[in-house]
Amino acid sequence: MIESGLVTIAAQPRNNALDLKDRSIKRLYIFLIDHDYPGGSAAMHNAVFAKYRLPYRSCFMIGDPARVGEIMAGLRECAIYSGGGAGSGFKDKIAPSLDGLAPSAQAIGSVNVIARNASGLVGHNTDGIGFVAGLLNEYPGCIAGKKVVILGAGGTALPIAYELAKQGPGEVVIVNRTVAKGQVIADLIAPMARARAVGEDVLGDELATAGLVVNTSNKGAQPNEKFSAFAAMTGDVAGDLAQSKANLARLPKRAIVADILLEDLPLTLKLAREARHRTHSGRHMNLFQAAPAFKILTGLDKPDGVLLKIMRKAVG
Repeated sequence: MIESGLVTIAAQPRNNALDLKDRSIKRLYIFLIDHDYPGGSAAMHNAVFAKYRLPYRSCFMIGDPARVGEIMAGLRECAIYSGGGAGSGFKDKIAPSLDGLAPSAQAIGSVNVIARNASGLVGHNTDGIGFVAGLLNEYPGCIAGKKVVILGAGGTALPIAYELAKQGPGEVVIVNRTVAKGQVIADLIAPMARARAVGEDVLGDELATAGLVVNTSNKGAQPNEKFSAFAAMTGDVAGDLAQSKANLARLPKRAIVADILLEDLPLTLKLAREARHRTHSGRHMNLFQAAPAFKILTGLDKPDGVLLKIMRKAVG
């Protein structure tokens, strides 16, 4: 698959090297992404493998989500492929290529963990659980009763909205360029919380009464690092930045701005910090979803606290 160009090994994640000639590897966990970014799962997993001297290896690989069927067919033929995960671009497209979905993924139609067992390839989702756990660890009680504005309606927005709705928010509003896509999420969580979807044209109006803002879009990530999630992305860098600042100026100062991106300081968080808002990095979600995902994948029975200590050190 690598020789044919169907997938390539990502360069940005830490500790992501893979020696294709290493016959000592007994299990290989692959995390599929649509572009190169500094994901932390492989480094966290590999640190645990090294700690317990397990002959396993995790690796991020880049592929085209439109060819997910071919990619998964190729992985099935790999004797040591033991599952892994679905990252950017693959979360809401990979399910048809799997043999089944756990309830966590079935309920929301999004997959971030793939376990290979006697039943075949089974999809799970720990994104929402990890996001909420990380957010409440940094800001206890920040969800209940608050208006939550979710920016974007892609594969990660689904599990995050689902888990946020369980925490008793006053309202959840999904802001997306395509309102119908956001409405799918709103309808899904409506039995648990007041929810609705709106277009980006009213983003500023929705921010004006928000208590928590969560960016689940790729605005701020490569190759869109010059754009923030506080405005529609038109391609006019200067114009979009001005609109972002105007919209952000309407956000109450006590509101928290969270991002799921793993970059050091994506523009959305940079602007929020400059405006003196409390912020929450995507690295928290990446860490707090890793322990439950790791247990699903490997079956290694270690306390979450022990795993998180090793994983936190691996990603800095």
